[in-house]
Amino acid sequence: MNRNLTVWALAVFLLVCFPAMAYGHVVDEEGTGFAAGFLHPLLGLDHFLAMLAVGIVSAQLGGRRIFTIPATFVLAMIGGAVAGIYGYQWPFSEAGIALSVVVLGTAIATVKENGKGWPVMLVVMLFGSLHGHAHGLELPQAADPIYYAAGFVSSTTAIHLLGVGIGHFFTTRAATGALLRHVGSGMVGMGLMILFDSMAAR
Repeated sequence: MNRNLTVWALAVFLLVCFPAMAYGHVVDEEGTGFAAGFLHPLLGLDHFLAMLAVGIVSAQLGGRRIFTIPATFVLAMIGGAVAGIYGYQWPFSEAGIALSVVVLGTAIATVKENGKGWPVMLVVMLFGSLHGHAHGLELPQAADPIYYAAGFVSSTTAIHLLGVGIGHFFTTRAATGALLRHVGSGMVGMGLMILFDSMAAR
């Protein structure tokens, strides 16, 4: 019971202190180093939801995938960030990030517990690189790339762990298992809103 209260307390704390305020990848131009990188995933609704979904899906699949799926996202994100830091432009990057919320939300709503994890792994690898690319492109001019990267990797890992805790809480209780599917459906809806918003802004 105490562990369940801890998970919920952590979830509420993160959501209150670091609300996903708006779509987009706006980072304070005066922010530098670790703090700017740490806040970047937390202040973008698309980043936050996608990373949270990765943790939830990994908990739904269970076993080693609780660790391997989030780790795949982080490694792919680092690779994408390197490409972004060096200025490589990828087509449809913004739309792909919004689409990641839709696809990962769909995964939460449809994935079978203890099911095959490799399709999710491939999806996570693709979208992780896109999220990382956005981080790298928006590296503040004055920021130290190493500290900035350490910041967004740290916050991404924290969001994954929050998702794992939420997923574990819901999947280990028969009465709440169905609610997690609704969470996934809600993410799909929010992802579509973000996607349409990004397309309308063009």
